[in-house]
Amino acid sequence: MSRSALPLPSADDGPRVPGMLLVRAGHDDEAWQDVLSRMGDLPGLVTPGRARQDHVTASQEPIPRRLLVVDDPAWRGATPDEVRDALGGEGRWVPDLVLLATGGTEADPRLRPLLAFRGTDGDLFWITPRQAALTHLVLHHPYLHLTLEDFEQWAPADPEGEIEGDETAEEEEWEAGPSGPVGAYLETRPSSPRYERPTRPLPLLTPDKDGLLVRTDFSDDAAWTSFLSAVRHPAEHNDVIDDFGDYIDIVDDPAFEGATPEQVMASVHHHTDQSSLDTVVIADADAMRGPDHCALIVPLLDRIGWNFRLVPEEVGSLVVNLALSNMDIEDYMDDETRAALW
Repeated sequence: MSRSALPLPSADDGPRVPGMLLVRAGHDDEAWQDVLSRMGDLPGLVTPGRARQDHVTASQEPIPRRLLVVDDPAWRGATPDEVRDALGGEGRWVPDLVLLATGGTEADPRLRPLLAFRGTDGDLFWITPRQAALTHLVLHHPYLHLTLEDFEQWAPADPEGEIEGDETAEEEEWEAGPSGPVGAYLETRPSSPRYERPTRPLPLLTPDKDGLLVRTDFSDDAAWTSFLSAVRHPAEHNDVIDDFGDYIDIVDDPAFEGATPEQVMASVHHHTDQSSLDTVVIADADAMRGPDHCALIVPLLDRIGWNFRLVPEEVGSLVVNLALSNMDIEDYMDDETRAALW
């Protein structure tokens, strides 16, 4: 079957804009709309019918990125190889990650797995829409390619891009955890993550230290002062570090009041390889008013989307040990979150 050319923009004149390509290869309208709904109104989204305008907008975002959506009947039934062959044209932009909504997406209304591969030569793997969306928010991270390599290992797809077995076996396979798509956990949480554009533009977060703490609840200044003291000077004596605040950029800006974890993720700008972050720490309403005043830890590299709570006294330890690669982020997760990983 003859395919029309993919509407890829020209290669960027300045620094390359990272991004994703989402292609509708399936036929079911309901499944396709469900995928788009789960992914949300992501920054840099190139909407059908407005390609030229949105290509410009994508490169002019505060943090340039692009999500090109292709809903063209000519690409119904397309295979990964056909999409690969259409990429890499001279002088054209090449996405970091390609997503295909296929028959496998339509067959599983609970998870809506997408077939994915990196650039023009990555291995095939399965990923859920919400996991893809959160990955898009941090696609500019200088080490994000390592996370994508992990995805290839965690949820490999066969070369034909199909799920093997009968329908019953397919459903059981997706529910099996490690054998399912990357991000299955995110699709089944009681409160599934979804990016929504903020009602007002948020300032860029440009940290220079090993950690970043962002206050998003401004209802109780006394609680904030107490929380910050616990982060900087844990009650337990530390013979090495007197003030963890020396290692954490602290953002106390009312512009972030009510910001969601996804909006904060999207606002973190990584200058260079040396100033990239593994996590962002959020002081939200639960941190201010919860019984243990636990901070929300939001991964930006490993385990993207696996947010968890941590008492403020351990925040400094997490920041320093992750920066030194002494420990992994899983070492700080609560038992329930860690168990869900596997």
